[in-house]
Amino acid sequence: MCIRDRLREKCIALVRSLPKDKRKRLVPAPDFVDRALAQLEPDDSDLLEALSRSLGKLGGLALSAADWDMGRLDDYYRMNIRVVDADGKLLGQGRDLAALIEQFRDDTRQGVSADRDDSPARDGLRRWDFGAVPRQYQFRQAGQDIVSYPALEDRGEAVAIALCDYPDAARRQHRLGVLALAKLHNSQQVKYLRKQLLRGNDANLALAGAGLERGALVDDAIDAAYVQALDLDLDGGLPYTEAEFARCLEAGRGRVVSCANELEAMVLNSVPVLSRVRGKLAGLPMDDWPLIRDDIRGQLAGLLTPAFLRDTPLAWLAQYPRYMKALLNRVERLSGQVARDERHTQLLQVLQEPLAAAGEQREGLLLDCPAAMQYRWMLEEFRVSVYAQHLGTRQAVSEKRLRQQWNEVEAWLLQNPR
Repeated sequence: MCIRDRLREKCIALVRSLPKDKRKRLVPAPDFVDRALAQLEPDDSDLLEALSRSLGKLGGLALSAADWDMGRLDDYYRMNIRVVDADGKLLGQGRDLAALIEQFRDDTRQGVSADRDDSPARDGLRRWDFGAVPRQYQFRQAGQDIVSYPALEDRGEAVAIALCDYPDAARRQHRLGVLALAKLHNSQQVKYLRKQLLRGNDANLALAGAGLERGALVDDAIDAAYVQALDLDLDGGLPYTEAEFARCLEAGRGRVVSCANELEAMVLNSVPVLSRVRGKLAGLPMDDWPLIRDDIRGQLAGLLTPAFLRDTPLAWLAQYPRYMKALLNRVERLSGQVARDERHTQLLQVLQEPLAAAGEQREGLLLDCPAAMQYRWMLEEFRVSVYAQHLGTRQAVSEKRLRQQWNEVEAWLLQNPR
């Protein structure tokens, strides 16, 4: 059987894996697949995304990569991937690429670091005295040309130069490595901030009532202050040479404390409202409204992720007090408008689903894709518009605008395949 015939069979099997309401719009499946394949040109796009786009137009329905159930696809249609060492010896094989990458990633990095004299990989670094971090490192192994992407990596008491598989992952890791090295260069300033931020009985009581732990929050605030003061931006602003790092450190060092104080004020402005939200939630009947409860818990988990101060753009971080007030308004009025709240919750689940699915498939999506980051915070603004309209929104937002924004995310994903 030729490759094109096998691809056709695979696409037909994929169509038959779709949810029934979408599958029935693509009947007979072989005819729709033939028409879709006739439109597609070979490129580096993800097959599921290409089929979603083509079949969606042909069938007049909205399809995304999250609609396809790869678990129902027979192994016959999956590529068998073999992992070999530098001598070509088989280390493992399987049809789950992500699992193989996870299984052998560390072995590969360690092997490259240990076995090649020209490897840029190093560890135990506490000062930037090692020259430049190259953007790429290329070598040949087991008859194959391999490209890796060096980046500084935070190792706690020191940093290392590690080798990453993808350039976007390298940028994210390098940002954290530069941040860690900057704090090592300014250890006394970091020590001072750890003592000063969110201290005192009043702050501790407020944090406890809001379910927040001071130590983790202070560390996050310090990281966020350095990110803001040193402008550690993923959009090309990170230092890769000793001179660039020195300029970055010198330009931002004097702003770190003021940035930290501003972050502390924002946290303390949000904490009392968050504490009231948690108290109101605790007072609701235990078994009532599980859908709404789960949504609220999910919203809070999304707002208060580990490193939320560091990784949330400052313009959106400044909206946290308003988001907490909107949530409090929702909880206080819940008992009188449960049916309305549930309708909004169901719509929010539909709107959140594609972002969640894409985030599971693409690590670091929000940091890598500005359109996805915008979509994430438009969802938060949409919550304000439906649960606390009187508080106002930062921008015009609606279901239609959210769907238009998601189209931009999908376009970015197509243009930036893994």
